[in-house]
Amino acid sequence: MTTMETTVPGRGFFREVRAIFGTASGRVIILVALCYLLCMIDRNIVSVAAPAIQKEFGLTNTQLGLAFSVFGFAYLLQAPVGWLCDKWGSRLGLTVFASIWSLATIACGLTSSLGGLVVARAVLGLGEAAPFPAMTRVIADWTPPTRRSFMQGLTHSFVSIGTTATPPLIAWIMGYVGWRGAFLMLGGLSIVWVIVWAWRFRDDPRTDPAVTQAELSQLVFTRKEKAKAPWGRLIPAMLPPAIVYMCLSATFWTFWTWLPTYFARSYHLVLQQSAIFTFGVLFAGVFGDITGGWLSDAIYRRTGNLRIARCGLIAVALVLAAACIGPVLFIRDLNLAALALASGFFFIRASVSPTWAICTDIAPAWAGSAGGMLNTGSAISSIAAPLAFGFIADWSGNYSTPFSASLILLLVGAGMCLVMRPDRQVRDEG
Repeated sequence: MTTMETTVPGRGFFREVRAIFGTASGRVIILVALCYLLCMIDRNIVSVAAPAIQKEFGLTNTQLGLAFSVFGFAYLLQAPVGWLCDKWGSRLGLTVFASIWSLATIACGLTSSLGGLVVARAVLGLGEAAPFPAMTRVIADWTPPTRRSFMQGLTHSFVSIGTTATPPLIAWIMGYVGWRGAFLMLGGLSIVWVIVWAWRFRDDPRTDPAVTQAELSQLVFTRKEKAKAPWGRLIPAMLPPAIVYMCLSATFWTFWTWLPTYFARSYHLVLQQSAIFTFGVLFAGVFGDITGGWLSDAIYRRTGNLRIARCGLIAVALVLAAACIGPVLFIRDLNLAALALASGFFFIRASVSPTWAICTDIAPAWAGSAGGMLNTGSAISSIAAPLAFGFIADWSGNYSTPFSASLILLLVGAGMCLVMRPDRQVRDEG
């Protein structure tokens, strides 16, 4: 696919945002954004509660890293779960799997041992294997091709908002109800979202009575009835993007799981202080998500070249991220370290939206399956990165040293962008 599939006028950033409100497709995007927000808060409660859990259960850094990373073993089921969401539809798929993640969040707050926490985190990983593949399917169906990266960026900004809001929010909640109460409250909120999703969402925009003909005229419907997933072509097409995503996600998983502890242990901060610095770093990701998504689509509309708009932007962002994070290995000033990490996180998140847009570029009819394959790379990182950080921190006695692994992976990911081909579309079989 070297030319744009549908002609949709370009709009400025703020006009793009304003256009979301007041339309059926816009309400769907809002539901997607809220899903990502709750998903990220629920999975990251444990990183803020980690010092309290570690003290109560008497855990080493390596054992705590296990509780972080076990989430990723079930999270590895991205591809089959994505396929199920393609087969069942995102409405049913998310209703089932979001219920699982909500109940698992509550279970985390009820556990009384490391073993119980590990099991609950594993079930949480299974439930949270669905949202990103399923919502990629939703964005493919509900947005025009030339706006998909921006919609990915806008909705993924709520991923960053969730991870940013989690440290101060959970620290504040823990001040009143403790770490167990935080899990119970957020799990309950997620159940409310599941109910609204099952009630309001429709898989096919053409079956939603609130959708206008003007909205439908901009959408591209490529899915055939009873079609078979083209695995033989889809797997090799999605392998390079999955490797790129594995490389870049290793760093943001490190940030999400260890950043509060990094600030607390490296600079001897109390929980509330480390939460403030963590908030500052992760908040930069909100702007990165939106900027990367909007810029990628703007480049695509101007050039008509997906390799430049997606691969070129991703590669540049990853190199810039590595350049920003590198000084953290030597900086000993708290404010400078936070600034360097925030700058690096901005560029990492700027690469996320165009990477997810590649799923809908390559396989718009099977975006859930493609998204599942892509996020398998992130699932691998979710296992390896937290464990590696904890192991290197224990071995070196220094919480800055583990960032050296992130630098290597970011540069490897930038190099892999050379072999990604979002301009070659995989179509249905049968």
